[in-house]
Parts: sequence; structure tokens; C-alpha cells
Amino acid sequence: MKIPATRVIACLAAVLLAAACAGTPAGPGGRAPADAVAAADRGAEFGIGLPFGMNSLDPHRPISTADSIWMRPLYDSLLTLADGPDGVELAPQLATSHKISEDGLSVTFELRGDVAFQDGTRFDAEAVAANMERARGPDSTVSSLLESLERVEVADPAHVVFHLSHPDPGLLWSLADSSAGMMISPAAFDTDLRTRPAGSGPYELVSAAKDGDVVYERWDGHWDPDAALAEKQTITTMLDANARYNAVRSGRLDAAFFQGPPHDSMSKSLESQGFHWEQALSPISYGVFLNTGLAPLDDVRVRRAVHLAIDRPKVAHALRDINPPAYQPFNKGYLGFDPALDKNPYDPDAARALLRRADAEGASVTLVQYTTPPFDLIAEIVQQSLTDIGLKVELSPLSPTEGLPNWRKGDTQAQVGSLLAFADPSQTLNGTYLGVDDPGPADPALKKMAEEAQRLPAGSTEREQAYRKISAYLVENPVHVPIVQFSSVVLARPDVVGSADLVVQDIGKLDLRGVGVTKND
Repeated sequence: MKIPATRVIACLAAVLLAAACAGTPAGPGGRAPADAVAAADRGAEFGIGLPFGMNSLDPHRPISTADSIWMRPLYDSLLTLADGPDGVELAPQLATSHKISEDGLSVTFELRGDVAFQDGTRFDAEAVAANMERARGPDSTVSSLLESLERVEVADPAHVVFHLSHPDPGLLWSLADSSAGMMISPAAFDTDLRTRPAGSGPYELVSAAKDGDVVYERWDGHWDPDAALAEKQTITTMLDANARYNAVRSGRLDAAFFQGPPHDSMSKSLESQGFHWEQALSPISYGVFLNTGLAPLDDVRVRRAVHLAIDRPKVAHALRDINPPAYQPFNKGYLGFDPALDKNPYDPDAARALLRRADAEGASVTLVQYTTPPFDLIAEIVQQSLTDIGLKVELSPLSPTEGLPNWRKGDTQAQVGSLLAFADPSQTLNGTYLGVDDPGPADPALKKMAEEAQRLPAGSTEREQAYRKISAYLVENPVHVPIVQFSSVVLARPDVVGSADLVVQDIGKLDLRGVGVTKND
């Protein structure tokens, strides 16, 4: 089980001490494991099933964070994530190394010199500068992740310097963990990248259907010949978990992703038959998005009542104890987690009292319910919990593919979904609690605390305490309500190689590089 812990903080601290926190490529961070390279049949096809579909293939304009799954075969990033000896760590990709200035206000990247985009355009420092300008532009949906980036200096073709408005340890993690660090051919900026990608990745796009199959074929011009171990890859949207499970067992699919009962737990039993079962616990939580701009949830007392109304261990048990309870915005193993807050706040009597004081007894709330596990089950439990304290809750079913786009319109009261979170808490706050996933007015006190914490030195006691203070504040003054920790489970057939590197941190970081199937005897 992969649970990032001290390595995350230690790596960030090393960065601000001007260490090159790049390390040796491992798994998806660079080359495939040697045994996978030797065993893979390079003429084979690999297929994986997911419970949701692709929205956009434009790295700077994703509609959902999960869109990066479909982008990753097509695009390389400056940095990526890899499993290290103590958890998830930063790893090189297009940038072979990086160095932070002593004051934390600049980052110098050394770039690979053997890279071209699939359209023939050269990758160099000018391309990086152009990409960062586009990623920070008005039409970008990742610009909030690059808030600290003030300007990009092209030192020479192989070196580029990011100048920051303030020290920001989270920036490197944003470049590695999201699509913000993916490089697009500047020659294609004026084309429709949502459906016509233009990257330098190991695969070319063959065809794409939003809620169907997205098919890739190996691109022989890629700088890493071991990144694409299969000649063809297919990512299939298959909403029904039972269908995905049976497809892997029968061999129709080589692997499948599960995020809810019973298939995430029951699939583990197939290990005895040689199947691979991989799990990663994530900084993400399943929870309830609350729109602070719409009544009755514009009253913090009502949001606090929602927080108190839900019995997290009960939900975890309903999910077969695969997903640990989440009582605060930053999960265990990640900066900002406070052990003092790690306790069940369930108190329906106190929740009813808060509703009475807010004059919200009997208030109506529409709760969007995704139509796939575990969202459907969690939504039903939340509905009953909120009904028990005196709210009138109506479920509104919706496809998970449309979940975040629907939420970000700002006209939905509440929605059960994935509260997106990242290795560094500044990313989590800027995106989920103060950014695109908070359609209501920003909490001024939270915003001030977040800005102050982001500027504190990485690895410092002051920074850790600042984020613990923010965690305590969000427990008392909820924006959203975490319920259980996100668990990524991938089931793969016995002949799959490289499956241990499929999931590094969460489903958003599902990476098909270095994954293939064995040769037939």
C-alpha cells in the first residue's frame, strides 16, 4: 500500500535548500523496470477499463483532473511523480534536474536535449516559456496551480528559469501531479487541442470517444524507447464495476480501476490466482461539496451541521473498510494532517441544534448523486444522515463524467464527489477550497491564512503548524465535508508487467508508461 509520508516533507525541505530533488527515474518517473522491459511483448495490445470518461485532451484546459489520465500517454511533463523508498517523490521527465535558489524565488530547470514533439517541433526552453504563458492565460483551467509563477526566463536552449512572486514549494508538485506541467507543441496552440493533441509523449492518438474507447498507438520517435511497452493501448470507459471486473477475469481487459464496493475488496481475492491487486491511498477524500453561495448552505452553521451529521466509520464500514474515515481536509501521511483532529465528530443532536439556530429546519437541499460506486452509496448515506437532522434532501443522479463540470457552474447546492487534494496542501487549498471547486464566495479568513502558509519555508515547523491551524479552521468552518479517504485499486491480469507502477498516488496519476503484457510462449 502506497501512503506518502515523511518523504513528501523532506523532499520539499531539500528543494528550498537548493538540492536537486530529481532523483533516479523509477517506474512512471522515467524508464520502465528492467524486468518489465525484458518480459514485455512489444507487439501486444494493452487495455484498461475506467468508470468515467474523458472530457478534454488539452493539458491547459482540462475539465476534470482525471482528464490527465488520457493525456499522459500523449504528453511529457517537466516533472512527474514516482514511488521512492519513503513514499511518493518528485522525479525527472523532460527536466532532467531542477535547482531552487536560496531565497526560494527562482527555480532553474535543466532540459533534455533529445526531444521533439510529434509534429516535428523542437522541445527547448522557448517551448517551456510558451507553454507556461498559455497555462497561465485567461482560458486556462490550471492557472490557479501556477499562481506564484511571475515570469519565465530562457537562459539558453537547455535551461529555463521560473521566477516566483513568493516561495512556493507546491509549484513543483503541481508541475508533476497535474497537467499544468505537460508540454504542448507551440505550433499547435491555435488548434483544437481538446480533440487533437500535440505532445511529445510515447503514444499517438488513434481515436477518442468521450464515454467510450480512447485508442493509442506507439510513437517510435519518443526519446524513451521503453516508455511504450505495448504497440497499442486502449482506455475504455466502462461504467458498470461488475462488467469491468468480469472483463479482467475473462481477458477482455488487461486491467481495470475500482473505487468502491464490493469490487475493490473482492478483487483482492484473485491474487491467489496470480492477478495483480494494487492499492494507493490518496490525499483525495470522498466527501460532500457544499456551495457556500446558495441557501441554506451559505450559513456556516448549516455547513457545520452537515459536518456533524455524518458518521464516517459507518460509511467506511459500508465501503468494506477499504477507505479509512476522513475527518479533516488533509489526510494522514500528508502535510497539514493533525492527529488531534483525527476523531469522529458525529453528533446529530448538536447538528439539529445548529439548524435550529440557523432557522434552517426543514430546508430543502438537492444533492447530486453520481450513478457509479461508491458515490451512489455514499450519497444515499449522506441523504439519510441529513434527513435525520431535519433537512429535506432530494437526490439528483448524474454521470460522473459530468460531475465536476456541473459543479463548477455554481448552480448546484451540494454534490457527493471527490474532494481533490494534492501532496502539498497549498495546491489543495488553491483548487478545492479557494479555487474552481469552491463556486461560492471565498472565505476571507481562510484565504489570508492560506496565503501566509504558502510563503513559509518548506519543511519548517512553522509551515506544518500553519496548515494544521487551517485544518482546524476548516473543521469548525467547513467549506466542504470530507467523509472517507480515496483509495485507488487496480486489478491486472497475471500476464501484465509494470502493474505496480500504474497508480503512484491517486487515480489522477494513473500512468500507463512502462506497462505491458508478457510475450506468449
